[in-house]
Amino acid sequence: MPDLRTVLKMETPRTVYVKGEIKGNEINETTTGNCQFYIDSSNNSKFNFTLYIQSYNETYMGQVKAASEAGQLFDGQNATELLNLLGRQNSYEAIDVASNLTLIGWDSSAYLNGVNLGFNSRSNIIMRNLRISSPRDCFPSPETYPSSWNARYDAVSMVSTTTAWLDGNIFEDGPVAVAPDDFAGGWKVDRYDGLFDAEDGSDDITFSHNIVTNHHKSLLWGGGNKEADRDIGKMKFTVFGNRFVDSLSRNPLMRFGTFYIVANVFENYAERAPLFEDDSVAASAAASRLVRRADNATTYRPDFQYNMGIYNASTVYVAANAFVQTGTYADDSSRVFSFSDLATPGLPATLCSPADGANGTASASSLPKSVFNGRPIDLAKNAKNTWAYFLESKNEDGEFAEGGFVIGCDGLEEQETPVAFKDGNEVDAYVRKNAGQVGRATP
Repeated sequence: MPDLRTVLKMETPRTVYVKGEIKGNEINETTTGNCQFYIDSSNNSKFNFTLYIQSYNETYMGQVKAASEAGQLFDGQNATELLNLLGRQNSYEAIDVASNLTLIGWDSSAYLNGVNLGFNSRSNIIMRNLRISSPRDCFPSPETYPSSWNARYDAVSMVSTTTAWLDGNIFEDGPVAVAPDDFAGGWKVDRYDGLFDAEDGSDDITFSHNIVTNHHKSLLWGGGNKEADRDIGKMKFTVFGNRFVDSLSRNPLMRFGTFYIVANVFENYAERAPLFEDDSVAASAAASRLVRRADNATTYRPDFQYNMGIYNASTVYVAANAFVQTGTYADDSSRVFSFSDLATPGLPATLCSPADGANGTASASSLPKSVFNGRPIDLAKNAKNTWAYFLESKNEDGEFAEGGFVIGCDGLEEQETPVAFKDGNEVDAYVRKNAGQVGRATP
């Protein structure tokens, strides 16, 4: 890890090959860090994760502060010292990667395990043939009970970074789905953040032939409303030939930019009941070519939430994708899309699905319709049905407004693809053959 950090921070154009496993928690040649190591080597060696969680409880913190102001002990400890302890959090240190980098895995053994690569105002980045896991955050902060957590460390993060190509990689928490840790009070601790996040005007990024797997919040592209001015007019992404396997959400989540989502496979285990009754999938005897996964109650089942998140004035072009679901609700097509923060009809989010018609002035597409478990799916109709559900059933806070989301292809041009596809099943076969590392096409 120290050698990797040194070469990635170099300012000169360079090609770097990775062979074997490099661990992000490698402190030096003789020391590997874990959560207890970071606690012991900090200024707060008495750090306790239970107390850390309690620091987010207003009632508990009020009692500690009152004891501190009164000069009293709290739970047998000096209350002032306890306040200082509760305010302390260790962190992994990201590698601040310089521009003009080609980073390539030598073979299928190339693995960046628990590494956080940060690109801030960089350009000309190529990453190929790598297996990458994000760091496991020892001290994530709780958000919503029981299982929504804010961990800090992405595998790859880009801020104001342009001209990047990520191709033929595997992004994952691990080779199998990672269950949240059980914790006191019924909390379930998710210790992983994003696999690849980009914001603040990052632009001209191609994400192709990757496997994204065994993760909760995978790809977040675009900042919040405060960063809108930095993103609008930029944030152009091409997403082609990727395989999402048990990627529970954000495949990707899109804000403000323009996103071409073409010829990808989305494969999930559906255990949540449908959100609404959907009629966008063709009634057909055609079946998925995948074998249904075994119903093994002793195995952790990933909690699939949705595939593509259409947020904040994003423009999304979808074509020739394949959706494959198994599980109790294998036929549930109500979670292809999710929406958030679409209350500005003057700057709406837009979906273009040229193969489905009813898309404004779009010309006929050479790309085939998408398929869902082997059957044609009308993604324009699916998005329309999903939008109606969100407007009616998920709008308690006024997050959505009529006209905040529209369907049409005005101003969007079809991009040529490197491979011609006859139907979604050919897409499925192509992606399964070509996504992932060379010699490692499975998670």
